[in-house]
Amino acid sequence: MKKTSMENVVYQHLRNAILSRKLAPGKQLKETTISEALQVSRTPIRNAIQKLSLEGLVDMIPNKGAFVTNPTREEIIQAYQLRGKLEYMAVCLAIDYMDEDDYEEISRLIEEEHKVLLEKNVEEYVTANKQFHLLITRKCQNKFLNSFIETLINQTSIYLILYDDFFENPSQKPYSPKEHKQILELIKNNKKDELKIELSKHFEHALESVDNQYRGYQELDEIF
Repeated sequence: MKKTSMENVVYQHLRNAILSRKLAPGKQLKETTISEALQVSRTPIRNAIQKLSLEGLVDMIPNKGAFVTNPTREEIIQAYQLRGKLEYMAVCLAIDYMDEDDYEEISRLIEEEHKVLLEKNVEEYVTANKQFHLLITRKCQNKFLNSFIETLINQTSIYLILYDDFFENPSQKPYSPKEHKQILELIKNNKKDELKIELSKHFEHALESVDNQYRGYQELDEIF
């Protein structure tokens, strides 16, 4: 098998294992274990791990190795708090530049988000969730604010993938689409004070849903 093909096999195995929460945050991705399991040299393994690192799913620690990303609770709180403040700034600026076409596209994204949530499809949910927030904030006409927000959205999306309790708890009901509809209505009606309150509640709920106590993980050699 070609190196590029083998690299993709390793990449998909590891990526799927992280997204499906089979590998614990902080788990070391030992090249020897992967090499023995797949009977492949280390070069495609290193390349695959590097790709995962660029996606934010793996941390490369000098002189130690590669590990599934493992944010602390404090880091998660800081990211959501900062994101909430910056998104409110962006939304207040964006309101003046949004039109009916934007509202229709946002409504479509909310429906898509609800659909994939009911299907418990974490990756498609994260995509729809990101698109909802970015479609609004990109209208703010401030490239620096957009850049900071997109970085934080990408980071907090990883937290959703790793820890969102909704995907493991059958009793949990989806909160995001309902709140997104409320946010959209407030934007349409230019109610900035109410938006500040609603966005604050929205990010508080997001933080509450991030449960980093999940324990149903596997060993690295068990995923192949």
